[in-house]
Amino acid sequence: MLKKYMTLFALGLLALASAPAWAAQPTDSEAMNMAGLQRSLGQRMAKDYLMLGSEVRVDAAERQLKETVERFDASQKALNAYAPNPEIKAALAKVDATWVVYRQQVEATPDHAKAVELLANAETLLQQTQAVTDAMAKHLGEMGATVNRSGWARVQTQRIAMLYMAQTWNVPMPDLKAKLEKSVQDFETILKELESRGAPNEEIAAAQRRARAHWGFTLKGIDLKNTQAVVPTVITVSTDSLFRQLNELTRLYAGLKADES
Repeated sequence: MLKKYMTLFALGLLALASAPAWAAQPTDSEAMNMAGLQRSLGQRMAKDYLMLGSEVRVDAAERQLKETVERFDASQKALNAYAPNPEIKAALAKVDATWVVYRQQVEATPDHAKAVELLANAETLLQQTQAVTDAMAKHLGEMGATVNRSGWARVQTQRIAMLYMAQTWNVPMPDLKAKLEKSVQDFETILKELESRGAPNEEIAAAQRRARAHWGFTLKGIDLKNTQAVVPTVITVSTDSLFRQLNELTRLYAGLKADES
């Protein structure tokens, strides 16, 4: 029993250690990856909130929400310290303002009546973090463009889960079904696009193959034509695995070492 608790404690420390790693001023490639990841983390927090509200994998959602809030906040501070030009600084300032409100929302006790407002702010945060990522890609050139695109597929893994959970909890979000369908289409489009470009090395080629295989499994759970088959546990587990795979692929495109992502 003691060995089990020590293992869990060590895993907890390892998970939390990833957030402070972003606190130091990042390199260009780290900053690009970090900015793109903020988009995913904003969607991930809303997903965890909805999981808690609908009582799906509650322990996992609580742990993931806490870790994600800490990582987003640490990354935002690091990006503000890095910001190399006025355009990026201005884009980050908008994120800062929304983050103050959004953090309070996601850390509050889930309330079905407030879920629509929270999801609206999740959409605003996504648009604002996208603006930061676009400005960063513009600043960095070709490398930034590829990381931006791969990172957008990474976003969709959490967005799909968030929208699926909103559907599961019967949240009256405007155009919910259409947004879910678009996220599924966006992921498939980007994956095909990256595959068609070819892989610069075998490590990236292998990461692409893993993502493609797991995406096929995830799609079986997201049967958009069968509204009676609701499998939130399967979807949240599957999309988290897919998130890790796309995080790895994006890291490789950014040219980062494994311990930097």
